[in-house]
This record gives sequence, C-alpha cells and structure tokens, in this order.
Amino acid sequence: MRKTACAAIALAAAGIPALAETDFSGVLDKINLPDGFKIEVFAEMPKARSIVVGKPNGVVYVGSRHGNIYSMVDSNRDGVADEVSERVTDLNVPNGVAMQDGMLFVGMQDRIAMWPIPAEFDTALPLDPLVSVHENIDSGFLHGWRYIKFGPDRKLYVSLGAPCNICDLADNTGKIIRMNADGSDVEVVADGVRNSVGFDWHPVTGELWFTDNGADGMGDDTPPDELNRVTTEGAHFGFPYFGGKETKITGYEEKEPSMAVTPAVIEFQAHSANLGIEFYNGSMFPSEYQNDAFVAQHGSWNRTSPVGYQIMRIKFDDAGNAVGKEVFADGWLQGESAVGRVTDIAEMADGSLLVSDDFANVVYRISYDR
Repeated sequence: MRKTACAAIALAAAGIPALAETDFSGVLDKINLPDGFKIEVFAEMPKARSIVVGKPNGVVYVGSRHGNIYSMVDSNRDGVADEVSERVTDLNVPNGVAMQDGMLFVGMQDRIAMWPIPAEFDTALPLDPLVSVHENIDSGFLHGWRYIKFGPDRKLYVSLGAPCNICDLADNTGKIIRMNADGSDVEVVADGVRNSVGFDWHPVTGELWFTDNGADGMGDDTPPDELNRVTTEGAHFGFPYFGGKETKITGYEEKEPSMAVTPAVIEFQAHSANLGIEFYNGSMFPSEYQNDAFVAQHGSWNRTSPVGYQIMRIKFDDAGNAVGKEVFADGWLQGESAVGRVTDIAEMADGSLLVSDDFANVVYRISYDR
C-alpha cells in the first residue's frame, strides 16, 4: 500500500503506533467486489467509527468509541490520506461526527458538542474547547454511542439508543431526535428505535431512512435487523414490542402497543449488526447505482455462527421505494474468523466511498475504474 512520509510523521506525532508500515494485503486480497470496483486503504487509525467528509476542502473527520477523534487529508487527491492527525483524546465515546457550514459537531455518550472554529481551517489545532449544544441524554453505556448527521432541513439528527437489551423506553431513549444547530427546538423524528447507528436521506424524495439493530437473546435468527423509512414525523417503529416487520419480542408477546406501529421496510439477517448507511449520489459508479444505498454490516458478536461483516446494497426504484437488497462487498469474514468489521460509509467528492473498520483499524476507499 502507498503511504507518504507525511502520514507517518503525523501518526507518530499523535502517539499512534507505527501503523504506516502495516501490510494490509492480507485483508484487501480477501475482499470481493463487483467487476470494476477496487478497495484500498485510505488511512489508518485505531477503532475508526463514524465518518464525515468536510466541504469544500474534503477534510475527513472520524470518530471512535475510545475517546479520540482524527482528521485525515488527501492533499494530492491520489486516494490515500497523506496527513492523519489525532485531534482530541479522552472524550466520552465520541462515536458521532457531523459537519455543517464548515463547523464540526461531535456526538458523545453524555452530550452533543461543537467546535467553534472552522474544522477545515487548520488540521493541526486540537479540538478544544468543545462547546455543548445539547445535554439531555441518557448517559448509560449500553447503546450510548451516538450517531449524528445534518439533514437536508439543516437540522442536526441524533440517535438515542435504548439503554438495555429489551425494556420500556424513557423520554430520552429509543429515539431519533432533531434540533437546530444551537441545540434548540428538539423534536422526536422516530420513536420505538432500539439502536440506530446509521441514517441518511434519499437524494430524490428527501425521506429519512435508518438502520436499527434487533434484540439479543432470542436465538440465532430472530428478531431481524431493520431498515426503516420515516414518512410521518414522530412515528413509532415498534421497539420493544416488535422486531423487524412483525416479530414479537421476548417479554412483550402479550402486550400491545398503545400507538400505531410502522413496520420495517427491509429485514436483515438477525445479529448482522447493520450500522452506517449512505445513499449514492455520485458520478464515479455506474449509473445503476444512482440513488441506491449502501449499508455497513458490522457483524455478529454472540451468534453461534458469525454473520454480517459485509456491505449490502439496497436497490431503490425511481419513486424512492426500496425494492431489494444484495451483497455489494464481502470477505471480511473468513470461515468463523473476522479480518475486519465495517462500521460507517461516506461518499467523497469524487464519488468514491470511504468505509471505516474498527477491527482492522483502517478507513478504506472503494472506487470504480471505468
């Protein structure tokens, strides 16, 4: 793999081990992609999770569940980051990162904060201070890794996972909420959500779609993981009563929800752990991929035989309806052993995709050669 001296210096300055000399061919050679597609390592960083690509300069920020946030710059636009910088440490699970008008927002376990300096201005600056914009969040660890993203309405959307495997929900758990960038006017967009770690908006309809992870302890193949569509703001998506489209959840078999429930649109294999989702709106990939979505399946952690560890493609028709799913990239699971766990997906300005992997400690770049 290519890696410049600048990247090695930046990594060393951040106190990161000498990852720049790591040979990832043993992972990359195992990945299966459709003809014409290629996967490379864009950058290396420990426990890479959520990704956001800045505008207009394309500075990439990556969050983690281990206290750190990194920025990455591909100055010469060759598809490999030549600067990787650790920008802050010791945060409370800064999984979520989002940007609007050049400003960086961070979703942590106990709060949402922003950095009051343009995030593409100087990638040597530490992310300090971080100014809180919202703090009314359940700070329990379970499902407390926030996913955040700005919508087409310029509102900041935030996932609030259920603080349990199966339980009743409180006012500030099991939801996707939205707010103004300053934290005002908080609204519930989706209720009855167990643990969403990925959402995005259809490029044509503007509708919000989100992944949701099903309950554990109900067997290897139930309940399904979900892909959901928000057509009515504040709709309830079933948890803790249902998983997938209509599967009853343990302990709630005899209970009926007091509200209307919106079933999942797509069911995924139980425990495949569907996280980041990205609609494709670029021009690099073949035209048939336009307005389809890619979903990162992080992979099971307690299933008898592992499943997931791949990227799914969700096909959409011209009206914005999901009409099918298929494997786009796999190979991170070799037999019973994982060589990687994909986490989030983000589109670059050139139409390539960045994919984070918190097991192999890298961010990949998937491109297409016409």
